[in-house]
Amino acid sequence: MNHYKRFLFATACLAPFLFPLQTCLAEEAWQVTAKIWEAMGKKDWNEVERLANQAHRIWGESARKANNQITKLPGKDEAKRYATLNELATMTYLKGEALYKKGDRDGALAAYYTLIADFDCGQCWDKAGWWWQPAFAARDRIAELTPGTQAEVSIETDPLPAHLALDGKKGICFTLRKSNERGSVEENLPKIQATRSYWNYSWGMELVDQQPENLEFMPMTWGAWGMDGFVQSVRKHIVPQIKSGKTKRVLGFNEPDKKEQANMPYQDALKYWPVLEELGVPLCSPACANPLSDVDDSTQGVRGTWMRDFMREADKRNYRIDYIGVHWYGATSPRAFKERMAQVYEAYGQRPLLISEFAVADWGAKTVDQNNHSPKEVLKFMKNVLPWMEKQNWIAGYAWFSFGIHEAVGTSSSLFDQNGKLTPLGHFYSSVTNENPDGDQSIQ
Repeated sequence: MNHYKRFLFATACLAPFLFPLQTCLAEEAWQVTAKIWEAMGKKDWNEVERLANQAHRIWGESARKANNQITKLPGKDEAKRYATLNELATMTYLKGEALYKKGDRDGALAAYYTLIADFDCGQCWDKAGWWWQPAFAARDRIAELTPGTQAEVSIETDPLPAHLALDGKKGICFTLRKSNERGSVEENLPKIQATRSYWNYSWGMELVDQQPENLEFMPMTWGAWGMDGFVQSVRKHIVPQIKSGKTKRVLGFNEPDKKEQANMPYQDALKYWPVLEELGVPLCSPACANPLSDVDDSTQGVRGTWMRDFMREADKRNYRIDYIGVHWYGATSPRAFKERMAQVYEAYGQRPLLISEFAVADWGAKTVDQNNHSPKEVLKFMKNVLPWMEKQNWIAGYAWFSFGIHEAVGTSSSLFDQNGKLTPLGHFYSSVTNENPDGDQSIQ
């Protein structure tokens, strides 16, 4: 065989291995990530793994070097400088998710551990307008897949004082708008009653005439943009409720650190707080999208130090804050949820928590079919965390946020189906009572 023939023979043998690599080399990392996302949408787990492995061979080393040079998580604008690292972190997480979905536990764990070890500073841009860290989501999965190696999260405390204890911990949040409006009293009151909750709120101050006598209503001062108007609203709505004995506590501002919600500077919230103190009832702090000034998969991509700044100044001024309001929208790891709650509790003077919104969410899902959390996974999560919260004295109350069944981000967290009937998740939520804090664990 002459040299030319040998060359042809060698090329023919290597072609199946060379051509995919050459194709990948001709592409940018972000283009490969886009293909992986597309494969995830098609549930082609093998293709996700193949593409991620190719990307690791090409860009893995440079991404690791970039990661090792970072001493502080890059901010929103700076993160764009680390494009290759960001893509490798995203690809590695998606590889882990693909292996997880096809039942390869060990392979998924290997991908998640690789992500945390090599690309933990990488970030993924969400089209909704924020960066999130795949490494945080990977830690959630690891906790979920290795429950036997994890000690249970529990904090031993005395029972709450009588004036801070609710009749029952389980609450619910639904709007109670006027008739003929979406989210009206007529539409949502039957849902509230179906959950068999002990308290509810509607993101507003108004107490509707249809409010059941055995259900505690908590008015919320959603936001404020002028002292005179704020004082008038409080006096008009909340003061009469307190005088009549129908209102026992008040919720503070709603996600003031988020542009789409109350969107208030913490200095303004401090200015309004003495008005609430004058009410003389227990007060719940503002409930931030990001309660700890970090970014994990539960913070909706919101950055900043709003809650820490507010609480630091409130404590300096000796303002009365009886509960810490918490919002949480993460993945299906009970361990991650419990640790997060414990961290919030310890961060703000060990005040009892009122978890006024929580649910499992997939912030990357653009359609219902793209949501990575199945209803069974969410039910398993709820079966674990609700009985746990019922046993924790430092958790004063909690309220599940029932996404609509057709909402891509949270379809699997809906308590009600398209006909307004309880889903299996809703049936379990309804089954948790003071008499049966574990709920009906047989529900599937």
